[in-house]
Amino acid sequence: MKRLLTKISVLFAMAAFATAAFAAESFKGKVSAIDGEKVTVTAEKDIPAWVKKGTNVEAMGGAPMVVEVKGNTVVLKFGKAKAAKIKADSTMTISESAGDELQGC
Repeated sequence: MKRLLTKISVLFAMAAFATAAFAAESFKGKVSAIDGEKVTVTAEKDIPAWVKKGTNVEAMGGAPMVVEVKGNTVVLKFGKAKAAKIKADSTMTISESAGDELQGC
C-alpha cells in the first residue's frame, strides 16, 4: 500500500512539472521600435500560437497586452514608466502569462 501511494505521488508530481514546463513556453526577440507605450518586438523565430491580439503576456517583469501580431513581429502595450525604461535593439523574452495578474478597481 505504501509503495502504491508513493508511485501515485510521483505521478502527480511529474504531471505538475510537465504542466508548468508547458505553460512556461517563451520566445525571444529584439526590440525594433518604441512608440510611447507601444513596443514592437521582432521575434528570432516563429511567434507561438498562444500570442494573440488582446491577450496579456509576461515580458520585462510586467504583463503587457498584445496589441498586434503580424508575421514575426508583435506589438506590446506597456505602462508609460515601463516602456520608458526599454531600449531599442535590446533583447526581450516574452512568456505566456500565468493568468494571475492583479486587477485594478
